[in-house]
Amino acid sequence: MGGNFNNEQIEKFVLDLMAEKAENLDEQDRETEKDRLVSLLGNKVEDAIAECLPDDKVEALDKLVEERGEDATEEEITALVYSSQLDINEVVKKTMEEFRDSYLKGEV
Repeated sequence: MGGNFNNEQIEKFVLDLMAEKAENLDEQDRETEKDRLVSLLGNKVEDAIAECLPDDKVEALDKLVEERGEDATEEEITALVYSSQLDINEVVKKTMEEFRDSYLKGEV
């Protein structure tokens, strides 16, 4: 999903987070851990947004994916999400803060 966050921003957040935790990883392990965390956080953000969508938008999203499958574009999905008037920035911020806390506690 695009919008006000993207993989670049998630990657930067993860790199900053890893630096904050300061684990002693070699380059290959650090890259593997970064990729794992970027994927995990991206999924958590998408799930959090989906959970906050009103039922009619969830139904419309399900219908779009059902009808178009992999042909549904990121732009179509993003437009549908933004049409919900959901404060996506707040959802993303909260999800990232929760992820940060969990990661620093060693729960992720």
